[in-house]
Amino acid sequence: MRYFVLALLAGILSSCTNVFYQPDHYLHFPPEHLNLVYENRVFSSQDGTRLHSWFFPRQNEGKKKGQKARGLVVLFHGNAENLSSHYVSVIWLVKHGYDVWVWDYRGYGLSQGEARLEGVYQDSLAALKYAHKLRDQEKYPQLVTVGQSLGGNILMRALKDDPRAREISLVVIDSSFLSYKKIAKSSLRRVWFLYPFSFIAPLLVTDDYSPEKFIKDYTTPVVVVHSKKDDVIPYSFGEEIYQQWGGPKKLWLSEKGNHIQLLGMPNGGIQEKLLSTLQDLEEGSSSF
Repeated sequence: MRYFVLALLAGILSSCTNVFYQPDHYLHFPPEHLNLVYENRVFSSQDGTRLHSWFFPRQNEGKKKGQKARGLVVLFHGNAENLSSHYVSVIWLVKHGYDVWVWDYRGYGLSQGEARLEGVYQDSLAALKYAHKLRDQEKYPQLVTVGQSLGGNILMRALKDDPRAREISLVVIDSSFLSYKKIAKSSLRRVWFLYPFSFIAPLLVTDDYSPEKFIKDYTTPVVVVHSKKDDVIPYSFGEEIYQQWGGPKKLWLSEKGNHIQLLGMPNGGIQEKLLSTLQDLEEGSSSF
């Protein structure tokens, strides 16, 4: 948290919203170490930038002979590291009949380019387009998009300009926020010696690629997940997303975990809730 805030301050004082991106190129958790089958896949952003991804087919008890996948789960990960550390949050779904696709923004992992707001926005639209293409090819019954932390903000903004957004079965927003300006101000206000700078943060950080003014019109079902112990993005930001979302919605707050930990916790209760919600949607008996 300390290093994030100091980096944020440096970025704000240089009028740089791109400080929110903190990529690396390290292979954190090789899927082979978890005995996972996967494919490296490359696709292109809207401007032609080469982007890297991993595709995990359903595995073990989630893959029965002759049985189709229950759906495709697509992950928009958080601001730090790369897909090789974030996929563990959703990979458990391959054991429940779902194929999982995770991808890296430009500048992350093996993806080309430099992570910047406009470019990442183009990447997000290309990722949704690719996800719809996969669904058409494999005839998935469900398409589920998961956005964690900064990835939630990126996903929510991309939904505005995705012509097929209404075809998404469920959006899951985990530990995220609506406005770069608001999260910058909040982060600085929580550190006493940076408090004076919090009032200039909204003036120097742009919300040009934030979803705040759009989500009231969204009709896709959403689940908002947030830990009350989140020390990076306070759960009030999750509550704000829930309150403003225009379509069917659920809010799952938890006393367990911390920032973006809930989806990956086997005994945290969130995995069970998500599986139950997906089952309801599959059967057409939505509890929203």
